[in-house]
Amino acid sequence: MDKGSPSNAWMNLWFVPGITVFVGIFSLSTFLSFPVQVEGVSFFDKIQHTFAYFVLTSSFLVAFRQTARYTRSNVRKLIVLSSLYGFLLEVAQYAFFPNRYFEWIDALANMLGVLLGFMVYRLIFRG
Repeated sequence: MDKGSPSNAWMNLWFVPGITVFVGIFSLSTFLSFPVQVEGVSFFDKIQHTFAYFVLTSSFLVAFRQTARYTRSNVRKLIVLSSLYGFLLEVAQYAFFPNRYFEWIDALANMLGVLLGFMVYRLIFRG
């Protein structure tokens, strides 16, 4: 089948969850400014950062696998770009959004989520 065939177009739907998470992270990181407080848990925000980037990375890894685009090169790019995205959103919060701050620990939590997403994916799929 050629690249324009309907079956290949449907294969790209595997990327929708990852793109949705990507947009959701951007929205929550920039426009929506509401602190989530959980009594007794001081680092709940960091858990949220880690989880969001875990879901982002694993969603794209599954999409790569399902569309036969899982290559070392694509995985490296995903890890680097997802980590960079998390870091740059922290910078953007500081530079462009009042009452938002750059926090190194948030950037590290984002990167931890990326790495955990990759490691869990590798454990599950042994790929």
